[in-house]
Amino acid sequence: MPIQRSAAVVPPPRRRRKSYRPPEMLLNLHVLDLMEVSGSQMRAARSLSMHQTTVSRSYWELAEQFRLQPARGPRQVCRWGGSSSLRFLRLASRAHRLEDGRLRLGTDALHQSLLAGLPGVLQVPPCFHPAGDWATLVAQGVLDGALVSSLCHNQELASGELPHWPGVQVLPLGTLPLQLVAHQRWADVWEEQVLLPAAAVMPLPHGELEPCIGNLERASRVWQDPQAWLEQLQQRPVAVPLCPALAPRSWWQEQGLVPVADGLFLQEQLWLLLPQELQAPAAAKATLRVIQRRAFRAVARGAGALLGLEGSLEEGVGAGEGAAE
Repeated sequence: MPIQRSAAVVPPPRRRRKSYRPPEMLLNLHVLDLMEVSGSQMRAARSLSMHQTTVSRSYWELAEQFRLQPARGPRQVCRWGGSSSLRFLRLASRAHRLEDGRLRLGTDALHQSLLAGLPGVLQVPPCFHPAGDWATLVAQGVLDGALVSSLCHNQELASGELPHWPGVQVLPLGTLPLQLVAHQRWADVWEEQVLLPAAAVMPLPHGELEPCIGNLERASRVWQDPQAWLEQLQQRPVAVPLCPALAPRSWWQEQGLVPVADGLFLQEQLWLLLPQELQAPAAAKATLRVIQRRAFRAVARGAGALLGLEGSLEEGVGAGEGAAE
């Protein structure tokens, strides 16, 4: 006789989580925030699947209502204008996301894998910013958090020392070793040419590499996505500093990436920037714990994940974890 299970002990099928959509009254602000993070209307339009003219019209509607004036001069975050009323509106938008258990988190192309695939994360286009600019985006309510490398800070800090920004708490995630990698087709002809974001964005690697590397090339501002950097490595003999612990060894092999400049030692500290008084609900806290576990796992792999070493650990940052709900 077949055993009949009580309905009380059979878990209901898990429903797929609906995608998050901002309230209609906050849609123009949502567009503006993606402009601030990505640095341009074009990249914001691409991430929103909108035409650029729609993004522009959305911004100017908001600018007229809040009397916003775009900043002139050198590029900076929050350059499309700000006000006290706009900041309160951003805090209301953050509260709405948190009530839905979502966090809008940002990082650059080199650390995107730590956020990939998490249902509680509203990802924004990856972008390279100085550490202080990431802190501004968090403090102003544009982002709910950011993963930031110490390489983007404007000064080198002592071991264990953390930076300080008003309205932002900095959680240390550990220290990660880096390697200069190039595509295997160019490894034998590589002539010490290294591709880096601008010194204003990532100052520390420039200072560390200039004495020992013959040619540091400033990367184009349009190369913000991971795929754009991989294409540069495939097309010509340049190297890029990457952290092998952030992906399984098999992934690096599939991309055809190999280490160069074996005697060069680089490392970064990784920080999670959050609002000083963030009141995250249970779902958002669970998402943050998963991100921390991913980072801690990468730190634990450490030097054992460096390319070119035999018997290194194979596990990637997202292996063996459940989705944060």
